[in-house]
Amino acid sequence: MSFEDFSAAGATDIVNGEHLLLGGTPPGWKGEYQVCPAPFYKRRYTWDGDLIMGCTIGCDFCYYRWINNSVDTIGKGKRGLRKIATPRRAVQFLEQSKLFKAGRDIIMLAARSDGSMQVQEITEFLRIFPHESPVFILHRAPFGERQLESWGGDSRAVFCTTITPDSPEFRGSPVKPPQQIAGLKRLIEAGISARRISVMLGPLNSNNVAEGVKTIEELAEMDMKFLTYRGCSVGNLGIAPENDKLRETGFLDGGQDEKSSPSGHQYYKMKNWLSAEVEEAVLRAASDNGLRVHRHTGTLYRDEFGMPIAYNRNNRSRSGELGQWGKVNPDRIEKYLIWLGYHPRSIRETEEGYLVELPPNEVATEDVAMTVGCEFRTSVLFNNHRIAPTLGDLKFYAKNHLFWPLPKGWETIKG
Repeated sequence: MSFEDFSAAGATDIVNGEHLLLGGTPPGWKGEYQVCPAPFYKRRYTWDGDLIMGCTIGCDFCYYRWINNSVDTIGKGKRGLRKIATPRRAVQFLEQSKLFKAGRDIIMLAARSDGSMQVQEITEFLRIFPHESPVFILHRAPFGERQLESWGGDSRAVFCTTITPDSPEFRGSPVKPPQQIAGLKRLIEAGISARRISVMLGPLNSNNVAEGVKTIEELAEMDMKFLTYRGCSVGNLGIAPENDKLRETGFLDGGQDEKSSPSGHQYYKMKNWLSAEVEEAVLRAASDNGLRVHRHTGTLYRDEFGMPIAYNRNNRSRSGELGQWGKVNPDRIEKYLIWLGYHPRSIRETEEGYLVELPPNEVATEDVAMTVGCEFRTSVLFNNHRIAPTLGDLKFYAKNHLFWPLPKGWETIKG
């Protein structure tokens, strides 16, 4: 079904506050205000944001194809690109947001786009961003001389790319691995340290894992040191995935649990699903070729880039994946939460981490929970928790400048 059909069927709703910050009001919105997206729309392990939204590449399995306020920006050529913020406004947004802390936090640019669509804007962001925080630049297109000249001299800039192994059984991305590998070689030959290059291998399934193993071997030959790998994800915020097409292109391989999303998500129907056999092949290839691999980005940021991380995720301890969370005086957590605008009633240590009891009218979103966990390098859980902020939660964000300033007209939007 086309976007126009979904719009006519009423798929112009804004589901929650994060949805609004991600893409603003969708085409066909009948409200009084047309609200623009925020420069940065969520804070998990990283601050995810953009200066320009949209991508001309248009992979069939792109997350943003299944969201009603971003679908019109994916694979529509330059006419689909939307300017979100000037570099200066994006920097100001971070500096005025209480949840941001320079030096502690990682910035992720081109989270809803591709770095190749905004080279000049990213270069200007780096020029005026005064902090030592790493800036990860997502860039599926092959890296070229322009990117090298623009970002190579800034040690904070990390060249990030997602390589999707291509096979006769798995298609769906116009960008092919050989060109991406050539772009990475160009960076290394020009003197960019492999430690400033972050490769995500995926999405992987039974249809392309053999090619994924070959990609691992190629990366090792280039003297790459580490990579992250991921499975397949499917979601829906107003735009149903074209499952028949996803099966035809090999993204859905018939063996996945297509209803495996963790509870609490309003977007994901299947999240980062990977079979044991596929994962075993990846791990074996990495071990044979001397590459460190990360299933979770938390270990990537901590172990490869030396950044602090939260040990909580989705209101549970992630000690099984990340290791033991650190001990901290609960009084420090209490003081920090009060500074953020909360009124904690109690904080006690449990087997899962530090459990914070908030009054009934206060909720910690995942943006907040992961910020607090990161601040103290521990696991912080809440009696009242939501993964994504509701539209009502944005009032708390605005009052306490957790994300600030919010886009003009945000307060007029009703779910």
